[in-house]
Amino acid sequence: MRHLLREGDFFHLFAENLKDYAVFLLDTEGRVATWNVAAERILGYREDEILGRPSACFFTPEQLEHDYPRRELEMAAATGKAGDDRWQVRKDGSWFFANGVTVALCDEAGTLQGFAKILRDYTERKRLDEELQSRAEALARADRAKDEFLAVLAHELRNPMAPIFNALHLLDRHPGDERTERQAKSIIERQVRQLARLIDDLLDVSRITLNKIELRKERVELHRIVENAVQTAYPLIDARRHELTQSLPAETVWLEGDATRLEQVVANLLNNAAKYTEPGGRIHIGAERQRDQVVLRVRDTGVGIPPELLASMFDPFTQGSRTLARSQGGLGVGLTLARKLLELHGGTIEAHSEGPEKGSELTVRLPVAEPGGGQSEQPSPPTKTSALRVLVVDDSEDTAETMGMLLHLAGHEVRLAFDGLAAVEMATADRPDAILLDIGLPVMDGYEVARRLRQNPAMREVVLIAASGYGQETDKAQSREAGFDVHLVKPIDPQELLRLLGTIRKE
Repeated sequence: MRHLLREGDFFHLFAENLKDYAVFLLDTEGRVATWNVAAERILGYREDEILGRPSACFFTPEQLEHDYPRRELEMAAATGKAGDDRWQVRKDGSWFFANGVTVALCDEAGTLQGFAKILRDYTERKRLDEELQSRAEALARADRAKDEFLAVLAHELRNPMAPIFNALHLLDRHPGDERTERQAKSIIERQVRQLARLIDDLLDVSRITLNKIELRKERVELHRIVENAVQTAYPLIDARRHELTQSLPAETVWLEGDATRLEQVVANLLNNAAKYTEPGGRIHIGAERQRDQVVLRVRDTGVGIPPELLASMFDPFTQGSRTLARSQGGLGVGLTLARKLLELHGGTIEAHSEGPEKGSELTVRLPVAEPGGGQSEQPSPPTKTSALRVLVVDDSEDTAETMGMLLHLAGHEVRLAFDGLAAVEMATADRPDAILLDIGLPVMDGYEVARRLRQNPAMREVVLIAASGYGQETDKAQSREAGFDVHLVKPIDPQELLRLLGTIRKE
């Protein structure tokens, strides 16, 4: 290099001491004329390998195709310099991102003598910037998804309210009309269950995401899983006048899993098929055993799945396009739940569709249980008992009074309390057989009420039933620690409560 620097050693010292910058000169045709140590390290060429070669060897194939080397030198010659922040190519063919500049070198007469080029390897910085940009875009997408989800949530929670209010108005306008009462009650019950299902879906996604879901695994029979799931989904299938067909193995197929959760998976798939199939369509559920797996398929003649949506079908809050004419309802978490629950069972799920309006097929694969053993024992039905003294405690007077009315109609003797302190006083004065106790109470919360009652020897045999809007395992554990016997999640199913009370032996 030194023999080419006839103007003295100053430029040579400058170039050689720039350890992080490649510095080299080009002649007027763009051929390399000098080469510093940093250029050798960054670009990979020894000085004797690169001198006299065109700088075009540093450009990517795409840049060469667009004639970047010539255009860059022409710009530097015309304007004095040309920035060249771009991907470049090393001797070994690897790419790196360089931040650099090409400067035109002219003599005193203004005649072009060549070019000086300085560049620095910014690959790590570039990749970090791209990663940060990717994260920012992901956060922006997540923020948009959150906003869309909140809008959907508000819409879906409002939807059941309209028929409930309408049904109440009918009851008020037509008192004593049995037909109207039956219709109104059916509407209210169906819509309240829909509200509860939306909330349960949200909680389930949260629990699974945080690894806080607990499976109660046992040997379960495939036919029973499908039968119960069909019963769950049938009201929607029937309402939309779909034709449902089934084909299941003739032999008994056993699975190792949580029956409730597996039924939830299959019911979600059937509900999904029913929602996205126009009225009068066809839905088929079939299963077959393939060696150590059972393969279950739900196929429909519905709206199909666009190719761009297939990859994200099982992501939370993902749904097909919503229009005023085709609003399918739901929060878009059913398939997410299905996939996560199946993964907890060692299974998989995949979606297939030929495209819009060509239907879809969801395929589930689950491991078959090892041979041996038998069907799990079924719990014995609750024992019928005489009427109980029940104390209902809730700061919502409407909740307490309606629950009290239901229990009274079932033959139980009921008293009501609306705060924790009143609950302790009433329970101590007239020891009930059972207390249905809300957790979130004013004055004294349900946990403290339970602790105080359990400290009283006369109250240790009273059955304490927690009523809470929180139903995770940590919430249930906290209830047990406070002294509760049972933890029920709101909204409480009256039939479930009555069955529970039916197991209590009155002293």
